[in-house]
Amino acid sequence: MAALTPFQTVGPYLHLGLRAGLAPMAAPDGPARVVIHGRLLDGAGEGISDGALEFWAAGCTSVGRVWTGADGSYRLDAMLPPTRVDAEGSTHAPHFAVRVLGRGILTEYLTRVYFDGEADNHRDVVLQAVPAPRRATLIAVCSAPAEYHFDVVVQGARETVFFDV
Repeated sequence: MAALTPFQTVGPYLHLGLRAGLAPMAAPDGPARVVIHGRLLDGAGEGISDGALEFWAAGCTSVGRVWTGADGSYRLDAMLPPTRVDAEGSTHAPHFAVRVLGRGILTEYLTRVYFDGEADNHRDVVLQAVPAPRRATLIAVCSAPAEYHFDVVVQGARETVFFDV
């Protein structure tokens, strides 16, 4: 009987393959331009150096994909998505959907990033479905004008809320 192949996580080919064929999300200067920066962190609070985050919003024609630095840091320049109301009449505050990719992540991690101080956050149907003590893990904190800090924590006590869709 042949030996079993040892368990392997997703290696550098995932990271290398994701860099091909994707233009960055356009973010011209203007009042709706925002910068989102932060870190992708493991459960011990260490930065994940070989991760990728994909940001997209309803009505956007592009995806913003950013790669993490040696300390897990990232930065995205984008346009702030508008508040929208879906076909059922539910309000969706300005937000980006975010997909988290990286070494050891074998399932799709999906989350959202909302913006601190947005008037429609209290009416957003998805944000309000998240238990109140966990909502803060989905809110980017304003760190300067038109600039927001948002860490993504993949496990542990401060784990970001991820959605099973």
